[in-house]
Amino acid sequence: MKRKIVLRILIGIVAIAILVLLLTKVVVEPWIGKKIQASLNENSGAYQVEIEKVHVSVFRSGIELENITLHSKQENDGQPGLTGEIESVKIKGIHLMKALFRKDYHVREIDIFNSRITGKAALQKKAGPAKVSPVNIRIENLFVDKLFVKVKDTSTAQSYVVNDGAFKVFDINIEKQDTFSSDIIRQFDFDAPEFKTVTADSLYTFTVLGLNYSAATNTLMADSFVVQPNYTEYGFTAQNQFQTNRIDANISGLSFHNFSVADYIKSGNITSSYIEIGELEMQVFKDKRKEFRHTEKPTFQDMIYNYPAAMNIDSIGILSGNIVYTEHSEKAIEKGSISFNEIDARIYKITNDTIYKTEKAYFELKAKALLMGKGKINLTLKARVFDNQNTFAMNGTLSGMEALELNPILEKSASITITSGRINTMNFSFSANNTKATGNMKLLYEGLSFDMMDRQTGETTALKEQVKSLIANIIVIESNPRPGEEVRPGIIEYERDPERFLFGYFFRSLLSGMKTSVTKAKSPKKLKK
Repeated sequence: MKRKIVLRILIGIVAIAILVLLLTKVVVEPWIGKKIQASLNENSGAYQVEIEKVHVSVFRSGIELENITLHSKQENDGQPGLTGEIESVKIKGIHLMKALFRKDYHVREIDIFNSRITGKAALQKKAGPAKVSPVNIRIENLFVDKLFVKVKDTSTAQSYVVNDGAFKVFDINIEKQDTFSSDIIRQFDFDAPEFKTVTADSLYTFTVLGLNYSAATNTLMADSFVVQPNYTEYGFTAQNQFQTNRIDANISGLSFHNFSVADYIKSGNITSSYIEIGELEMQVFKDKRKEFRHTEKPTFQDMIYNYPAAMNIDSIGILSGNIVYTEHSEKAIEKGSISFNEIDARIYKITNDTIYKTEKAYFELKAKALLMGKGKINLTLKARVFDNQNTFAMNGTLSGMEALELNPILEKSASITITSGRINTMNFSFSANNTKATGNMKLLYEGLSFDMMDRQTGETTALKEQVKSLIANIIVIESNPRPGEEVRPGIIEYERDPERFLFGYFFRSLLSGMKTSVTKAKSPKKLKK
């Protein structure tokens, strides 16, 4: 008798379970799908959401949505602006009745697989804050795997591409009718094998490979960051009315330590204990035959102080690098280059914290490199943080170099070719501020001689160039010190050109000291632009 009762109970439970499953498949799942679809489309004037299949797990409080599509209601050239496709969305740990009838979603976990967002959108348009959802949503964990994005601006060349992206977001809290803001997301991790964007003016493509961020360690890393011009050197300059640097760079082994991406997105703050660049390869080109834009350039200190958010970077390390600067001078027939190789640099205390208006702190740069791959350079720059005159002190040395190594830049930019000579050593020290650089130089060299070149042909044999060379070699002293004489000191004195950046200020200050070292001029004069 007892066995029959137990058997009847088991059969009843099985029957109820089968009935629940049938009702779920036939009635509940389609109904829930329509309710979710209606909730998502409610108050959404820009997009239309469609859900092909819904699977409900009553006992595990879960829902799986399959083959979701999102279409923009606005069209571009007869085509939908943006199209979204999601293969699968798994929602775990949700109170179904509370979600469906009270429009209050509290979810333990959401997993989104194989998503694609493609098309065109008005990326430059400054629209008002967009509403995220017509319902209350709280998600403890959101995981997105295999995300592909390819979006282009409707009015400019700007575009974004993300390949195989993945990210995890924790503790998302969205109130009903909430607008999109960074306050919705408090912590997240992400990984993207490739992120690429083209600038609105089409001049550059920026590519990041192996991008990874961990909120647990606050570390942002990238295998490489590539700045690629989309035009050749002269094609690039043809796109600009004024003289503009064309930068082609590849930075590998990049890492930001103790850096909060969420804080940067929310407020623009850049805070890091250490930024490391494993290797830097950079080529800069400027066509100086283009018109010069007469605008004042801020000092490097002002660029830091004027950053609109907080900036606090303890140190930056460049472990290895090569920089080549190439320019086509106004009257030259060819371009000339100068290179800095095997760069090893450290930068300390980059901050705009106003506490240092009263407390002493110093920005400092220490670097070493090989000039033209030959001459050993050591540089130290030190500047007080929040100095009214933006004063900085520069000290450096150069040693062991044949003077002929400078011909690739001198021949094309100054129409001078060095025929002989050796730089044994150069020591310099100067202080510079908003208006002037002053200091001293000791340049030891021997056997220096050179020829003047015709700017159009590059020849040195014409009578005019021979006369110029003769006069110049009379003015220039062939060695320092001369036999039986003391070392001639060089005097660094140069008035700052506010239309030039730091490198030009530094270079022309050194030239003033070199001029007084190698010529019979009694006092330095301000160099021409």
